[in-house]
Formats: sequence, C-alpha cells, structure tokens
Amino acid sequence: MRFGVLGTVEVWRGNERLEVGTPRNRAVLARLLLSPGRVIPVDQLLDDLWEGDPPPQALSSLRTFVCRLRRVVEPPAQEPGRPSVLITEPRGYVLRVEEAALDSARFERLLQQARAATEPRTALDLVDEALGLWRGPAYAEFAHTLWARGEATRLQELQLGATERRLDTLLALGRHAEAVPALEAHARAQPTREEGWRLLALGLYRSSRQGDALAVLAEARRYLADELGVDPGPELRKLEADILAQTAELDLPPAPVATRKPVARLRCLGRDDQLAAAGAAMAAAESGTGGSLLFDGVPGAGKTQLLRGVEALADMRGFQVAQAQAHPLESEYDYGVARQIFEPILYALPAQERQQLLSGTVEPAADIVWHNRPSSGGPDALHALYRLAVRLAERVPLLILIDDLQWCDPGSLRWLAYLARRIERAPLLVAASRATGVPAGDGQLLESLCSIFGLVRLGGLPREAAAALAGELLGAEPEPAFISSCLRETGGNTFLFTEHMRAQGAGERSTSIERWVAGQLRHAGPGAAALAEAVAALDHDAEFHAVADLAGLPDSQAAAALSALVGMGILGDGSPLRFTQPVVRRAVLEGVRAGVPQFALSP
Repeated sequence: MRFGVLGTVEVWRGNERLEVGTPRNRAVLARLLLSPGRVIPVDQLLDDLWEGDPPPQALSSLRTFVCRLRRVVEPPAQEPGRPSVLITEPRGYVLRVEEAALDSARFERLLQQARAATEPRTALDLVDEALGLWRGPAYAEFAHTLWARGEATRLQELQLGATERRLDTLLALGRHAEAVPALEAHARAQPTREEGWRLLALGLYRSSRQGDALAVLAEARRYLADELGVDPGPELRKLEADILAQTAELDLPPAPVATRKPVARLRCLGRDDQLAAAGAAMAAAESGTGGSLLFDGVPGAGKTQLLRGVEALADMRGFQVAQAQAHPLESEYDYGVARQIFEPILYALPAQERQQLLSGTVEPAADIVWHNRPSSGGPDALHALYRLAVRLAERVPLLILIDDLQWCDPGSLRWLAYLARRIERAPLLVAASRATGVPAGDGQLLESLCSIFGLVRLGGLPREAAAALAGELLGAEPEPAFISSCLRETGGNTFLFTEHMRAQGAGERSTSIERWVAGQLRHAGPGAAALAEAVAALDHDAEFHAVADLAGLPDSQAAAALSALVGMGILGDGSPLRFTQPVVRRAVLEGVRAGVPQFALSP
C-alpha cells in the first residue's frame, strides 16, 4: 500500500490506483495522513472536517466514512473486524503508515540524505529523485482548509528549498548554462525568496555577465522595498559588494582541459572494438576529416563508461574535450546541451580571446551559449553554433561527447544534425550515446539525427571480459561456474553483471539493482511498471492479454508499454512474455514485496 499527498491525495495498492470515494472520504484520509501513526481524537476530526460546525449526524457520518476507507486501505486478506491499517482507538482513529509508503516522508528522507552527502553529484541525484515525487501542490484539493494549510505550506517550503539546493549544486559543479535559465524562472516566480535572487546573480556573474548580475540584485532590492518595505538581507548585500570588488571567492577554478586521468581498465573491458572505432575516427579527425559516432545499447550496457574511455583516449591524443549530459528533467531547456558543451570552454578563455571567438558569423551563438538570452533557433543560430565548433576545432582537434542523447533538447538536436552534415572537412569528432528503446521527447527528430551518425552497437559482455571484470571486482579469480551463472542471470548486461556479482559476493540483496530497474520502468513510460510487475507475477503464464488484464491496462496502452520494454531489452518479444535477465524479474518482485516506492507506480 502506498499513499500520496504531494499532489492530490491518492492511494495505490501495487500498481493499482484505488478509488477513495467521495470528497468527504478523501478529506478523512487526508486528515489522518497529516499525522500518520498518531491517534486523532474524534472531536478533532469532527471539528476539522466540518470546519468547527459539525451537524448533529456528524459522528455517524464519520463512522461511515471510516468504514468505507477501511475497504480501500486494508489488505484484501485481512480478517474482517481486525483492521491493521486504519485502527479504532478509545479516543479516536489512527492510520498506521510506514515511512516508505508515504511520498512526503520519502521526500524528506531523500532531502536529509542529500544534505549529508559530501559529493555534489550524489547530492544532485538525491534532490532530483526527491523532486520527482511531486505531482502537484501538496494536499492539492485540501490546501485551502485550516487543518491542511500549515502542512501544505511547510511541504511547499521544503520543495522550494530543494529546488534552490539543486540549482546551487549545479552552480557548484560549474553547470551555469543549465542553472541560469531555471534560476531566472524561479526568482521571478518566488520574488520574496532572497536565495533565488542570490543564486541567479551568482550564476550570471560566473557566466561573465557582471552587469546582468548587478541588475538582478537591483531588481531584487526594488521589489523588496516596494512590496515588503524592507532592504535586502546580509547575503544579498555581501554578494553585491563582492561582485563590485570582483572578489576571487566568487569564482570557480576553471576545469583543466588536458589533465584528466585515464579511465580504469576494467571499465572498458570487452569494448576493444568500440574503442578501436573511436580511435580510427579520431585519427581521421586529426587529419582534417571530421565525423560522428553513436554508441547505441540497452540501458546498463556500459555506454557512459565507454564514453569515459573515449574521453581518456582523446586526452592522450591531445584533443580538447567538450561534453554534455542530457537529462529528462532538462529536456525542455532549449539549447541546454549546446550550452553545456561550449560554456566551460568559453569560461576558461581570457575575455578578449573569448570576444574574438564569438565575433562575426558566430555572434548569434553568443546569445545562446554565453549570454543565455532567448533565441529564435533559426538557421542563423544553427550556423553560428556550427561555426563556433569549427573555430574551436581549428585551434586544436575537438571531441564533443554527449551522454544519453535520447533526452537531448530539440534545439540542440537540430544543431547536432546541422553540424554532423558539415564536419567532414574539420578536425572535429562528435561521439554520443543513446539508450536503446528509451522513449524520447522528440522521437522523430532524434531518429533523424541518429541516422546521420555512424552507428556502433554495444552488446553484452563477452565471457573473457566478464571473467576479467569479476577478478578485478572480487580480488580473486572466480570459478567458471560462477561466471556462467552471473552471465545467465544478467544476460551480460554490464551494470547488472557488476552489481549482481557484488551482491552475490557480499551475500546481500542488491538494492542498487532494484533502484536501477525502478528507474528504467519510469523512463519506459506510462503503464510500463504495471506491465513488468504483471509479467513477473504470472511468470510462465505471462501471455499478453493475461498480463494486460492483471496490470489493469487497456490493450493499446499495454502494447505501447510492451514495445518500450522490449526495445530497452527488459522483456523479450516472444510468447509468453519473459524478462531477458532473470535478475531483473527478481528485482521487480523484491521491490514490490519490500514496498519500494518506485515499484508502486500507477498505470
């Protein structure tokens, strides 16, 4: 059983979204969820639900509502008359809900973990996961009531703080091109929050837009004075003084370009052919014949680690490397990937050299990748970005790396297509990875781009590579039968093989595989989690129509979810339906049994 309050109040059993009933039934549930595990006195419930004026029959009505709710929230096999979730106490009622089953509690737990994280990238992942739990305003249909208003406001404050923490972490990682557009929207949507103005001004300053940063601080000062009658707080005043003085503590050190450490050997085991293809493309680029490569494989095949190996190879050959990581939360930021690629390089250049680089035919690109100003995205912008890439490559051979191309924003996809058709005479190589089958925001545009790139497919780990990887991970040569078992369980999927082996060696359940599988089911789109759980439950009887019925999906939605899961290599396309890796089926079943929230997705 899972309860949701970060949006409308909802209840799920497994993958089934349950119908709670009338608005008054939902109000009773929402009021109990405000204090899970605590007894709410009957008098308090009556007073809250009828806003201080309960009618004579209110107590009888409350008992009826509670009875109806029990039919929803109690386990189907629960003995009648012995409730275990919604319990009657001498003074009132209590709803017993585990922390993992309530999305608001899960949200706060993830924020605590993010605050304790010492690595910014880890903190960013945790905050992203926490924000992904929100479906709308907390207690949406009851936020106006006196009894829910305080908690809804508290949760909203935590959400806004998490949003600011995410943007602050992006700035700390040097990803100003991603952070500034989001900060522009956040600061103006929440103008009374000084932290939003501070982060926006800092991001603009680190983008070499000192004038714009000071203008933002002046705008914040005017708003606070006009609307609230107060002066900016000490943090804003200090930032303004530091910007005027160009204090060194505001700057991030430029990222080194050619001092990256080579990728560990085990991370590219079994990928000699793919690295050889990249090396040949680099050799061609060095001689002035540019090209583009697409590393295509199912989720977990090791595409990201392969790109790191390509990066290390480029470093050794003296290439300048520019890279971007596409993400589903940022797929609507137009030219977001292009900004990731160019901004760190531009930031590291002296001002005069940067100005020369962005002059002439490249000038329209400056608005996109440096000034973060809106652009029409027309032919002039595409050509300017193309010319900027060529100018950089003419200085030193350039490698552009893009991970998870399926989540790239449309503007950057159009630019990459424009670039790929015109780089045959430039010392430039574009290498990207794509997760096969993962639904894309603009699938047609993505497929058009991928058809231009040279395709390099990633299959499963060869047995020799798997044995070598196992030896490196376990510190000893494993038995051949153990290797065969791990390959059979994981289908040679690099991520699954690695995590399964670690779990087997430690004698533990692999929660990392469960989290990964849950993430892939989310990426697969609506209905995918329900379909996967039905296939896991039915096992040998998993015929399509039986699976669709158990999942509660119409045939059309079930077919779409099946197509995505087959494309991603999670399910096979035969009949009955089967998981391609047994370890994934077990992860789905274990996730459901353990109440992992990600496995309780509604169709």
